[in-house]
Amino acid sequence: MTISYIRPVVPDTAPGNGRGASARIVGQPLPLIAVPATPPQRLSNVLYSIATVDNRGRIADRQMAAALNWTAATRLSIREHDGLLVVAADPHGVFKLTKQGHVRLPADARRAGHLSSGDRVLLVAHLDRQTVTVFPPVALDQVLLPVLPGGEDL
Repeated sequence: MTISYIRPVVPDTAPGNGRGASARIVGQPLPLIAVPATPPQRLSNVLYSIATVDNRGRIADRQMAAALNWTAATRLSIREHDGLLVVAADPHGVFKLTKQGHVRLPADARRAGHLSSGDRVLLVAHLDRQTVTVFPPVALDQVLLPVLPGGEDL
């Protein structure tokens, strides 16, 4: 039995040969990210997270529920506002967290937010107000694409 070896293919990037990616940047300093001397301070008591909507409309983010001090006994209201879903602690609310600590969005709320199973959502918890705002992908597109570099071309 003979064993044959495959020679690795390694591009020649030696300085001065005019070939390869590193030959193009020889002698040029690498760009650096400007770091401010004093980092900007947070202006609000807000927590951000990203989660996936499962096939039953559940959003699993136990850290956010814990930061809000929400338990399975916490009553919640869920409403749509300008394409966003707002989940709020409400003593008269008809919804509650699941036993596992997940927020379950009802089908009507998912339809209003154009959410499907598997969608990733941005969750913004305002700790002082005891609310979580759910940003569906459609809302993120509307907010972020205009400000992204090259976003107007997408």
